[in-house]
Amino acid sequence: MMFSLGATVGLSGCEPEATAPSPPPSPITVTSTPVLPSNEEALAIVEELVPKFLAAEAAVLSGQAGVESLSPVATEEHRTSIGESADEIKSAGQTVVGAATVSNLGVQSVSAADGSVLIAAYGCYDVSHFNIVDAAGISARAPDVPDRFSVVFEIVSSQDGFKSNGSAPWSGASFCS
Repeated sequence: MMFSLGATVGLSGCEPEATAPSPPPSPITVTSTPVLPSNEEALAIVEELVPKFLAAEAAVLSGQAGVESLSPVATEEHRTSIGESADEIKSAGQTVVGAATVSNLGVQSVSAADGSVLIAAYGCYDVSHFNIVDAAGISARAPDVPDRFSVVFEIVSSQDGFKSNGSAPWSGASFCS
């Protein structure tokens, strides 16, 4: 005849030893590294985001929209910077006309830092249809600023998608060919 261990213990009249309750599990901190998009995916993100950002930026700088309208496409730090620029333009009695555009976008790098994905992308920044003018309509743009020049855009992931975190002139090979 076969008995289970519990039945055998019960038949023998012995009870199993009481065990001390196990301590509660210690909290575990889980850190995750974001999944990096491929260069192809990163380029698609940049090609969608940057033109939207430039249009929204032009609307803010021209006074047609408030800085908060940049929330879906720009980080808080970048929105603050654009807001300061818009205030400077307005206080100088100047107006923004038109919008900058971008072409020839290409991914420089895709990396992770502080739990976010960072995408650096080259592009040709075109300001030929963008100007800052005074009340008389005279351009305030410095004469040595070319209509087209290479820049690097910084794109970062956030809880609600990817956002622009600024751009800087690129002194390397031109992307404006």
